[in-house]
Amino acid sequence: MKKWKVEADGVIHEIQYKRGFNNKIIVDGETYKVKSSNIFVNVIDYVISFGDTHCNLVVIGSKVDLAVNGTFLGSNKPYEPTSNVSPWIWVLVGLSTIGGMLLSGILSLAIGVIMSTFYIQFGMKKKNGATIGCFIGCTLIQILIFFVIVLAQL
Repeated sequence: MKKWKVEADGVIHEIQYKRGFNNKIIVDGETYKVKSSNIFVNVIDYVISFGDTHCNLVVIGSKVDLAVNGTFLGSNKPYEPTSNVSPWIWVLVGLSTIGGMLLSGILSLAIGVIMSTFYIQFGMKKKNGATIGCFIGCTLIQILIFFVIVLAQL
């Protein structure tokens, strides 16, 4: 569980994020259930407003951070909406997860999910070369696992 305290208009508000089968955001004691915008990787961008103070709770995989008025509290970097991730990156996420599962089962699926969080993070930073390199690395690992499984059966 992650917690933050945000001061807005002289009032201190508490924001919490609980991860589990049902992701929850708790704002000043009120619970809100949130769903990931992606079926494979946990991706949440939830808006919370307190008067003139605007907060965005952003979750990508296991990384969670709160942006207050356009700046993340944890990293001090500017807020970038998850909706700005290019569509081709979501295609790579699908290829790595579904393709990995079809190629060599649950192990490759897990590798695809883990690597997909990097695609999204690099995509938000507009590092296309790193995204493609990460995808190629993931694909090579999944193919290697496939060959190890096939050779083990011989």
